Amino acid sequence: MTALPTVRLDCWTDYVCPFCYLQMGVLDRFIEESRVPLVIEWHAFELRPTPIPLIEPDGEYITRIWLNAVYPLAAERNVKVKLPPVAPRSRLAFETAFFSRAAGRFDAVHRAIFKAYFEDGRDIGNADVLLDIANEYGVDRTELAASLTAQRFQTAIEHDEAMAGRLGITGLPFVMLSRTGDAAKMTPPVVVRGVAPVEHMTAALDRLLADAPATDLR
Repeated sequence: MTALPTVRLDCWTDYVCPFCYLQMGVLDRFIEESRVPLVIEWHAFELRPTPIPLIEPDGEYITRIWLNAVYPLAAERNVKVKLPPVAPRSRLAFETAFFSRAAGRFDAVHRAIFKAYFEDGRDIGNADVLLDIANEYGVDRTELAASLTAQRFQTAIEHDEAMAGRLGITGLPFVMLSRTGDAAKMTPPVVVRGVAPVEHMTAALDRLLADAPATDLR
């Protein structure tokens, strides 16, 4: 019996991107229904890194996006979100997530950071808030605090963002499906951009496994 091929999902995200949060349910369903084993790797992409100015959380620009796009999509996907009262940078959130990955707690903390921001309106740019979130899921508070102070994962975060630059990523969410092992050398990856439905994810997987040319699905 031929072994099923393993497919790698490289997902770039940002904890202050509502569309990334709204896409998580689609990814969960896609992974659950996949006909082949999947390995997922999450990557950092700061939409507003230093020194890019932060947006006004109640400004016209962000309010319009939420009214015209975020809330309608959230209703369609049955996800409860609300416009956060703060608009922080996400570097500390990524530092927390990467530390949690090293501690074997990534998935729970990853989801909890999103929920804290988009459902509870907590300031995920605040170290104390992040320490509380991670500690709730078994991450050592003292060790994480030291890691945040030392910016232990700065290089890893910047590596993710440099890779995003090479791939031409300018918006989120962004998912790249690729073969693993020897097949990776012969099969080009397939990219899915934005809040694509699960059907687009499945179509991307089918193209990848059929050795089709690289495809960019939206």
